[in-house]
Amino acid sequence: MIAKKLLVILPMLLGSVSAMAMVGEVAGNTTCTTVSLTNKKVLKKTPCSFEGAIGASMVYSVQQLNFTTTSNETFSTVNNASFRFGDNAEMLDLEETISLNDKPAEVIKLDSRTLKRLTETEINTLHKKKNPDFSKVLQCFKPLKKKTAFCIPYGLIYGMS
Repeated sequence: MIAKKLLVILPMLLGSVSAMAMVGEVAGNTTCTTVSLTNKKVLKKTPCSFEGAIGASMVYSVQQLNFTTTSNETFSTVNNASFRFGDNAEMLDLEETISLNDKPAEVIKLDSRTLKRLTETEINTLHKKKNPDFSKVLQCFKPLKKKTAFCIPYGLIYGMS
């Protein structure tokens, strides 16, 4: 009898790992920046508001945010991923959907002072610090076939996760 109960309960417990998710609505104000990656220049920097959803579970992450500038220009960003973890805690089978205004994009991180692209190693080094300072880092959505990017403070995104 106990074995039958375990056979019923165990799959529910294992299945609930993926159900252990937190997705929440977010809204606020920040600074939106459009940059030229060719000239390494800020094209436009303006206050903006945002709203959307952000969250994660053991098998996916969701980030869908809509930004509206003071001149009513809108930017819709999507950065969703599904994945699984291997026996050694390595991420496997990563599938990402990244877009800016419904067009395929990639996420890049820039130094806000120089607009130099930061490497994954540089970002990881920042994360490992006791009190990481992300104030000089921009998270940017770069359309795949363009040399411009829409950026927001990385600290904003990091603070939401």
